[in-house]
Amino acid sequence: MEFEIDQARFLSALTLAQTVADRRNTMPVLANVLLRATKDDELVCSATDMMIALTETVPCKVSSPGSLTLGVRHLHNVVRTLPSGALRIKSLDNSWAQILASRAEFKLMGMPEGDFPELPDSTGVDFTQIPGHKLVDLIDKTLFSVSTDEARVNLNGALFESDGTTVTMVSTDGHRLTKYSLAMEGPKLDTGIIIPRKGMDEIRKVLNRVEGEVGFGIGDSYLFIKADSLTLSVKLNNVSFPPWKQVVPKDYQRRAGVDREELIGSLRRAVVIAPEKTATVKLQLDKGSLELNADNPELGATNLDLPADYDGSPLTAGFNANYLIEALSAVDANRIYLDFQGELDPCVLRPAPDEEGQEAADFLAVVMPMRI
Repeated sequence: MEFEIDQARFLSALTLAQTVADRRNTMPVLANVLLRATKDDELVCSATDMMIALTETVPCKVSSPGSLTLGVRHLHNVVRTLPSGALRIKSLDNSWAQILASRAEFKLMGMPEGDFPELPDSTGVDFTQIPGHKLVDLIDKTLFSVSTDEARVNLNGALFESDGTTVTMVSTDGHRLTKYSLAMEGPKLDTGIIIPRKGMDEIRKVLNRVEGEVGFGIGDSYLFIKADSLTLSVKLNNVSFPPWKQVVPKDYQRRAGVDREELIGSLRRAVVIAPEKTATVKLQLDKGSLELNADNPELGATNLDLPADYDGSPLTAGFNANYLIEALSAVDANRIYLDFQGELDPCVLRPAPDEEGQEAADFLAVVMPMRI
């Protein structure tokens, strides 16, 4: 195998591939990228960790078709240091490869291409064209509350539901829950699918590199995304998502309207003093005001007051300030509503309609209270 390729294009493909490749030592070949030069003057770069697989096709000049696998991290580091312009890559005996650029020469040790696992095949999968930026928006507003606890498999991904006209994504880690729906023509699914956390992150990375619509297809326990010269497959979590609608309070007894940026700023100031492990902040609602209190025996205390549209009875409750900050940061609204039942009930955060009366986005975040 021998081909010539532009350094910048090759580096871009390797940058994305190394985010997918598995750096753990369970299967050494999974830390490699498979390079396949075709007679059509294309280089097909593939990487996988057995759960996620990425294939990108890059134009090049192929002198001799073939394939080889190389450690993607080392290959990326080499290509990153080379000058812009054309690179020549040639396979040598015993799975070695030669890289030539200007006056530089590298020889890298690879592995037999036969050791590289077969990737999921999207042949026969029915693809629906969807706006890529809307899928990124769904991920941005739910990824932060996906559980990172590997023992809780049913919470390690976000629920994706679509009836053909509306798409909803829901995520929870047991301490908080986020739900976001938007109007979007998409696939009509009989049941929802659970997209794993790493898969959501990789989808976002791929879609941030493309514009317009992308192909969205589901087949054989995999989600496939096709965008330009990229194909991404994500193995879906075969678990049951919790009955999330039971977690969301159906009504509220107290509602406070607050400026979103002002509340985020106050919470960030409170976190500086709040206990590091729990980030506990006390919220005190009274007519016309919301007061935040943080107390740390090892550091001190802080009291922060901000105006609020509230005329109900006084309420005092404790919450993890970081959870509130992350939820508020995901909202596209100037003002938000904080809805409460009682002091030991969850807080439901929703965007408020704008000053022109335009309907707010269908977003909500539920944050469980903490004892104070």
